Amino acid sequence: MKKLSIFLLLAGMFLLAGCINRVAVGAIQTDSQSVELGDVNSVQVDIQMGVGELNVSAGEANLMDAEFSYNIETWRPEVIYEQRGRIGELKINQPQSEFNGIPDDDIHYQWDINLLNSVPMDMNVDLGVGESNLNLGNLYLENLVVDTGVGDTTIDLTGTVRESYDVQINGGVGKVTVYLPENVGLRLEANTGIGSLMVNGLQREGIPKFIPTKAMALQMSTSPWTSAAALAKLISW
Repeated sequence: MKKLSIFLLLAGMFLLAGCINRVAVGAIQTDSQSVELGDVNSVQVDIQMGVGELNVSAGEANLMDAEFSYNIETWRPEVIYEQRGRIGELKINQPQSEFNGIPDDDIHYQWDINLLNSVPMDMNVDLGVGESNLNLGNLYLENLVVDTGVGDTTIDLTGTVRESYDVQINGGVGKVTVYLPENVGLRLEANTGIGSLMVNGLQREGIPKFIPTKAMALQMSTSPWTSAAALAKLISW
């Protein structure tokens, strides 16, 4: 009876495996896109990426110059830009397409985005699964919110702080490292739950103000059972 049960279990597993769809993965495509700023005074930027590698940095030409590479046709990124009065709204999203089955090859999905460094900007970044490198220190940030997902995220804010702005980072599963500029005022509030938080290079000056004595690294580490969040205000002198 025991041998029969094992045989039936194995037969069921093979039958189930045979029923799983195989999803074809194509050749890597590269899609270059640019968005002009237009007649606006400030911009709201929303980036939503479900899976893959995200690289964001400052540029000098257009509001956005980006190169997207992918090998699943239905995952071609959606870029939408609208002007509402003197405010521009830029949305960069991964399409909400279904992916039912197992890919027959490695998935490649990477965004390399340059954003204009001279326009005041509020930015929201919503990450899913993958590695992210956000080099944002040379942007004219007025507010920044980053929701990390699964994977390692690096947020580099080193550079010139033109005006005071708020930063909110909500940790997911993985490691988040934030580099802050030196010699700026900083108000920092962190809630790690049962995760961990490491801060290096801070000098206390009053309550609750800190000054990074060098390019400072703030690191949050979380697991599927932990969470972490950090609220900071970078203060321009």
